Amino acid sequence: MAKPSGLEASYLSYISAFNKRPFAGLSDHIHPDVTLNDTSMRLADFEKLLTDDIDNAPDLHFELSMLVVDEAKQQVGCRIEFKCTPQREFMGRHVQGTVKCMEHMFYQYREGKIAAVWWMPGELVEIGMNKDKVNTA
Repeated sequence: MAKPSGLEASYLSYISAFNKRPFAGLSDHIHPDVTLNDTSMRLADFEKLLTDDIDNAPDLHFELSMLVVDEAKQQVGCRIEFKCTPQREFMGRHVQGTVKCMEHMFYQYREGKIAAVWWMPGELVEIGMNKDKVNTA
Protein backbone atom coordinates (compact mmCIF):
# COMPACT_ATOMS: atom_id res chain seq x y z
CA MET A 1 0.00 0.00 0.00
CA ALA A 2 1.36 3.42 -0.95
CA LYS A 3 2.17 5.93 1.74
CA PRO A 4 -0.45 8.72 1.88
CA SER A 5 0.55 12.06 0.44
CA GLY A 6 -0.92 15.51 -0.09
CA LEU A 7 -4.28 16.23 1.45
CA GLU A 8 -4.77 12.67 2.71
CA ALA A 9 -1.48 12.82 4.62
CA SER A 10 -2.43 16.23 6.04
CA TYR A 11 -5.75 14.93 7.27
CA LEU A 12 -4.24 11.79 8.80
CA SER A 13 -1.73 14.02 10.59
CA TYR A 14 -4.65 16.06 12.01
CA ILE A 15 -6.34 12.90 13.34
CA SER A 16 -3.05 11.76 14.85
CA ALA A 17 -2.61 15.15 16.56
CA PHE A 18 -6.15 14.98 17.97
CA ASN A 19 -5.52 11.49 19.38
CA LYS A 20 -2.26 12.41 21.17
CA ARG A 21 -2.30 12.92 24.91
CA PRO A 22 -1.55 15.32 26.31
CA PHE A 23 -3.41 17.26 23.64
CA ALA A 24 -0.92 19.71 22.14
CA GLY A 25 -3.32 21.78 20.07
CA LEU A 26 -4.10 21.95 16.39
CA SER A 27 -2.52 25.15 15.07
CA ASP A 28 -0.54 23.14 12.50
CA HIS A 29 -3.79 21.72 11.11
CA ILE A 30 -6.63 24.20 11.63
CA HIS A 31 -6.87 27.64 10.01
CA PRO A 32 -6.81 30.53 12.55
CA ASP A 33 -10.39 31.35 11.49
CA VAL A 34 -12.49 28.22 11.15
CA THR A 35 -16.16 27.57 10.49
CA LEU A 36 -18.03 24.74 12.22
CA ASN A 37 -21.47 24.01 10.77
CA ASP A 38 -21.76 27.60 9.47
CA THR A 39 -20.59 29.16 12.77
CA SER A 40 -17.36 31.14 12.45
CA MET A 41 -14.90 30.97 15.33
CA ARG A 42 -11.28 31.42 16.19
CA LEU A 43 -8.95 28.42 16.43
CA ALA A 44 -8.86 28.72 20.24
CA ASP A 45 -12.66 28.38 20.41
CA PHE A 46 -12.61 25.35 18.10
CA GLU A 47 -9.89 23.72 20.21
CA LYS A 48 -11.93 24.43 23.36
CA LEU A 49 -14.82 22.40 21.95
CA LEU A 50 -12.45 19.48 21.40
CA THR A 51 -10.64 19.78 24.73
CA ASP A 52 -14.00 19.86 26.55
CA ASP A 53 -14.79 16.48 24.95
CA ILE A 54 -11.33 15.18 25.87
CA ASP A 55 -11.72 16.41 29.47
CA ASN A 56 -15.10 14.69 29.72
CA ALA A 57 -13.85 11.46 28.10
CA PRO A 58 -10.03 11.22 28.41
CA ASP A 59 -9.94 7.92 26.49
CA LEU A 60 -11.63 9.50 23.44
CA HIS A 61 -9.78 8.28 20.36
CA PHE A 62 -10.84 8.75 16.74
CA GLU A 63 -10.59 5.88 14.25
CA LEU A 64 -11.27 6.45 10.57
CA SER A 65 -13.51 3.86 8.98
CA MET A 66 -13.95 5.70 5.69
CA LEU A 67 -11.97 8.51 4.05
CA VAL A 68 -12.62 10.29 0.75
CA VAL A 69 -10.24 12.99 -0.48
CA ASP A 70 -10.71 15.43 -3.36
CA GLU A 71 -7.34 17.10 -3.95
CA ALA A 72 -8.68 19.39 -6.68
CA LYS A 73 -11.42 20.85 -4.46
CA GLN A 74 -9.31 20.58 -1.28
CA GLN A 75 -12.09 18.66 0.48
CA VAL A 76 -12.10 15.65 2.79
CA GLY A 77 -15.06 13.52 3.86
CA CYS A 78 -14.89 10.77 6.44
CA ARG A 79 -16.67 8.52 8.84
CA ILE A 80 -15.10 8.54 12.29
CA GLU A 81 -15.77 5.89 14.89
CA PHE A 82 -14.92 6.15 18.53
CA LYS A 83 -15.41 4.37 21.83
CA CYS A 84 -14.96 6.13 25.13
CA THR A 85 -15.96 6.08 28.77
CA PRO A 86 -17.14 9.58 29.68
CA GLN A 87 -16.62 10.74 33.23
CA ARG A 88 -19.12 13.60 32.94
CA GLU A 89 -21.81 14.73 30.55
CA PHE A 90 -20.70 13.98 26.99
CA MET A 91 -22.27 15.21 23.75
CA GLY A 92 -25.19 16.57 25.75
CA ARG A 93 -25.93 13.27 27.48
CA HIS A 94 -25.41 11.79 30.90
CA VAL A 95 -23.51 8.56 30.35
CA GLN A 96 -22.55 5.71 32.66
CA GLY A 97 -20.08 3.27 31.18
CA THR A 98 -18.58 2.93 27.73
CA VAL A 99 -20.25 4.19 24.59
CA LYS A 100 -19.45 4.15 20.90
CA CYS A 101 -20.45 6.51 18.13
CA MET A 102 -20.03 6.99 14.40
CA GLU A 103 -19.83 10.53 13.07
CA HIS A 104 -19.63 11.92 9.57
CA MET A 105 -17.34 14.87 8.94
CA PHE A 106 -16.62 17.01 5.91
CA TYR A 107 -13.73 19.46 5.71
CA GLN A 108 -12.74 22.29 3.41
CA TYR A 109 -9.05 23.17 3.35
CA ARG A 110 -7.69 26.64 2.66
CA GLU A 111 -4.03 27.61 2.62
CA GLY A 112 -3.10 24.06 3.63
CA LYS A 113 -5.26 23.99 6.77
CA ILE A 114 -8.81 23.02 7.70
CA ALA A 115 -10.94 26.15 7.29
CA ALA A 116 -14.47 24.71 7.44
CA VAL A 117 -15.93 21.68 9.19
CA TRP A 118 -19.36 20.16 8.74
CA TRP A 119 -20.04 17.77 11.63
CA MET A 120 -22.91 15.30 11.69
CA PRO A 121 -22.82 13.57 15.07
CA GLY A 122 -24.16 10.08 15.39
CA GLU A 123 -26.01 8.52 18.28
CA LEU A 124 -24.15 7.29 21.32
CA VAL A 125 -24.61 3.54 21.69
CA GLU A 126 -23.99 1.69 24.93
CA ILE A 127 -21.39 -1.05 24.99
CA GLY A 128 -21.51 -4.03 27.31
CA MET A 129 -23.25 -3.97 30.68
CA ASN A 130 -24.50 -0.40 30.68
CA LYS A 131 -27.74 -0.71 28.70
CA ASP A 132 -30.29 2.04 29.31
CA LYS A 133 -27.60 4.27 30.83
CA VAL A 134 -27.40 6.89 28.05
CA ASN A 135 -29.90 9.62 28.81
CA THR A 136 -30.61 12.88 27.07
CA ALA A 137 -29.82 16.00 29.04
